[in-house]
Amino acid sequence: VLGQRLAWQPRQSLPEAVALGRLDLDLAGLPGGAPTDPALARSDTLVMPLPVALELPDRLSLVVRTAAQGRPEAIALLQSAMLRLLTAFPPGKVRFTIVDPVGLGQNFSAFMHLADYEPALVSDRIWTEPRHVEQRLTDLTEHMETVIQKYLRNQFATIEAYNAHAGEVAEPYRFLVLADFPSAINELAAKRLASILDSGPRCGVYALIAADTRQPLPQGLTQADLNKCAVRLTWKPGGTGPGARPAGFA
Repeated sequence: VLGQRLAWQPRQSLPEAVALGRLDLDLAGLPGGAPTDPALARSDTLVMPLPVALELPDRLSLVVRTAAQGRPEAIALLQSAMLRLLTAFPPGKVRFTIVDPVGLGQNFSAFMHLADYEPALVSDRIWTEPRHVEQRLTDLTEHMETVIQKYLRNQFATIEAYNAHAGEVAEPYRFLVLADFPSAINELAAKRLASILDSGPRCGVYALIAADTRQPLPQGLTQADLNKCAVRLTWKPGGTGPGARPAGFA
């Protein structure tokens, strides 16, 4: 095992997709999904495993919707997505801006070890206060303006095309990690987030969001904005009767 770990080499090229896990699609719950002829009925083929992945470049954002019951699982999913991004991309090409207003940074404190090697990987700290969160989102949208006006201009359609031309000075990808959204998001920050979700993929800026469905969306942001270019998962409580489905994301 030790020899296998030492033989591991980091990626040198961008991934086409970053795997998150698997969803089991129950065909019996779809119209016409299960055969009605008894001769064709097979219980072992009614559940189809489907991969869940973030796709580069257009669907690299993630929105996880939960109420109170699924919150720990949503935070764990964001943590898993961050680790998978770090290992799937070339070294130094992923940078996080982490917002954890309810957990005061505890939910993502393990990632602060990255700052011992390169503070830019985690933007120096985890942000919790609304005024700081607003400034960090402003920083990200200003970075997008720089990418569009200085790097892309009318020459490159996306950051991928620019990076292929830039070589060693390629721009890293930036991920805004939002836990317990919309906590600590004021109206101006919401407008900045809408810009990130709309124009961010072209500039290499994405969002990983755990959204609390009990709270209304802030002014300046709609559900359509939140769904743009994002893989969307919703926590479903488990049932209690015979044959009931366990709790999980769908």
